[in-house]
Amino acid sequence: MKTKIVLPGLIITIIIINQNIFSQKPAPEQKSFDYFGQIPPGDSVKIFAPGIISDTATKEGALAISPNGDEVFFVRGEWPYTKIMYMAKSGNEWALPDTAIFSKDCWATEPAFSPDGQYLYFSTSKGKSDIKYYNLWRVKKIRDRWSQPESLFDVGGDTIWEFHPTITNDGLLYFCYWDVKNQTGDIYVSRCPANECTDPINIGVPINTGYSDVDPFIDRDGTYMIFASNRAGGYGGHDQYISFKNNDGTWTSLKNLGTKFNTQHDDYDMDISPDDKYIFMALYNFTT
Repeated sequence: MKTKIVLPGLIITIIIINQNIFSQKPAPEQKSFDYFGQIPPGDSVKIFAPGIISDTATKEGALAISPNGDEVFFVRGEWPYTKIMYMAKSGNEWALPDTAIFSKDCWATEPAFSPDGQYLYFSTSKGKSDIKYYNLWRVKKIRDRWSQPESLFDVGGDTIWEFHPTITNDGLLYFCYWDVKNQTGDIYVSRCPANECTDPINIGVPINTGYSDVDPFIDRDGTYMIFASNRAGGYGGHDQYISFKNNDGTWTSLKNLGTKFNTQHDDYDMDISPDDKYIFMALYNFTT
């Protein structure tokens, strides 16, 4: 018998995945992340780190794990009143979550590490007159500290918001470009080396359509992209889709990820752990 668990808001959940679903390449060699000593979920949905990160009294989402497995960022609160939280590991002990230093003076959301761990990208309304005007910023790791945040670009002023950054090994930054006036999204890409980012461009069809296409996740080698879309033929609201990059740089026809990852509700914010073992999603409710 299935039991429905209804929580007061967004939670981070964890699902084990077979890496071959998305890629034939082996996972990269890296320091392991201990997942706070949790028992692996198997082929099922589990609340991630209850009492440590996930809390039934608040909303959590957008988990980012460092490639070295010794730092974690996640989001707490209800947009637009969200803060990026930070946890660091020293020896075998994790510090308690605290507001990230670059989020203390602003509302911020959706942190994402570069594959080398040198940068953390995020979306924030820092410096804006309206706290809903979010665009993309980043901080750089300098020894054991994070730099002052820098604004990357502000594509369309206050009528266009940028969310959900995701970065490849060669510095391609994909993100969601949200048109406030028309209430629809597209996915854009920019090249972001150490100095400054190039002007973003729309990645086009088959990923972007007349529907709302948002919240991309791209693997470190840029071989596949998972994103959410409310295009026709889904299970309800926004569904999770996958597309693979061809050798000529174009994208394959889309595949809906099915009922394992999609519900009759909106399904957003899918990210994969740096070791390629687990999927993280933010859900309003789920069944076990």
